[in-house]
Amino acid sequence: MFLENLRYKAFWFIDLVKGSKINKHYKNIEYVLTNYNSQRTNSIQSQHLKHILRHAIETTAFYKNLKINAVLEDFPVVNKNILRLESEKLISKNFRNKKKYSVTTSGSTGTPLTVIQDKNKRLRNMADLIYFSNLAHYKIGFKLLFLRRWSDDLKKSKLLSWMQNISAIDVLNLDNQRASKIINNLSKDKSNKVWLGYASGFEVMCRCIKDMNAKPIHAKVQSVIAVAEALTPFTKKSMQYYFNAPVVSRYSNMENGILAQQLPYKGEDFVINWASYHFEILQLDKDVPVKPGESGRIVLTDLFNFGMPIIRYDTGDVGCMDHSVSPPVFKHIEGRKSDLIFNTKGIIVPSMIIASVEDFRGIIQAQLIQEDKMSYTLKLNCDEVFKQETELILEFKNYLGDDALINIEYVDEIPLLNSGKRRATVNNYIK
Repeated sequence: MFLENLRYKAFWFIDLVKGSKINKHYKNIEYVLTNYNSQRTNSIQSQHLKHILRHAIETTAFYKNLKINAVLEDFPVVNKNILRLESEKLISKNFRNKKKYSVTTSGSTGTPLTVIQDKNKRLRNMADLIYFSNLAHYKIGFKLLFLRRWSDDLKKSKLLSWMQNISAIDVLNLDNQRASKIINNLSKDKSNKVWLGYASGFEVMCRCIKDMNAKPIHAKVQSVIAVAEALTPFTKKSMQYYFNAPVVSRYSNMENGILAQQLPYKGEDFVINWASYHFEILQLDKDVPVKPGESGRIVLTDLFNFGMPIIRYDTGDVGCMDHSVSPPVFKHIEGRKSDLIFNTKGIIVPSMIIASVEDFRGIIQAQLIQEDKMSYTLKLNCDEVFKQETELILEFKNYLGDDALINIEYVDEIPLLNSGKRRATVNNYIK
């Protein structure tokens, strides 16, 4: 507790000495998200949006041909390829000689993307991180059990890990022996902890614990925050059971920051970060808004990155927004368009259909691939001879259509991507 409080106080003292920049951002985020739709909040957000749009037109080569009074809808929708190819034209001339930061995506499903961020954007991201982490019961100073792919360029020094109280756990090295050692160390550690990591990594952890017939672990875990992938019901239920803590999903990306997050014990809705971004939901094949309640492409405008304005950015993800509540929330986030599965009638089916395999004994891992409009491959990694093929195919036909052609392929492993993530669904058809 002493070190926790010391780290907490030291962080905010350093921020105070530097002008309370992070704290000011934090208070703005808190005000906007707790007073959404008030006259003052609407004015604040409207000014943020107008400011970034005007700045982009006046200071970047990419947007210079737009009229100075252009509104958001006048701006083109951009994607990762455009950001990659036009990066030089997108960088603001006002920041050419100022300190900037490069943020690079993993490129786990394609070519890596590098985005430039200015110093104030970095401060905003830090405030976003603190605010949404607080919503998930994390407090600066708590130990962070960070489960992800730790490549050499991401690894922290022992001193920095100690100062930030981060325990780096590599998902690629996770097996029963490693999991047993981690659990043993957690049980001895009396400090407050929060899990943060890939959803597929937590699934591996839970299956290791299950193999060991372990009982619930008393380790003062305050919460579990899953990122990068959708949580399966098995993983969410298991992590909650084994660590006696709420489990939430966080929606974020490297190029922008934290976009939305679930709240502990508050259902499946995602609180959207309206304080730092403006969001649109556009049709899959047209740059026009979807009808209320429909799923579509998640397109965002970053209100704080003036170093490289990112306006109407197609994240590559698909989601559904509920405007009947204030502020609007994401009802669900399906993930990347390239991972969407459509039924034989061309209608999107929830990616969580892959969780249906959890009701069948012997299946360790599964991956559903759409090969054509009517044909699908279901890859299975089993720990015993699987005898329920007919029943499993019928289960998936309930979602995909009675006329779906489903081929089962047995594999020894469904490999992780280079990033350490695992794709539960893949669409080879829409590509």
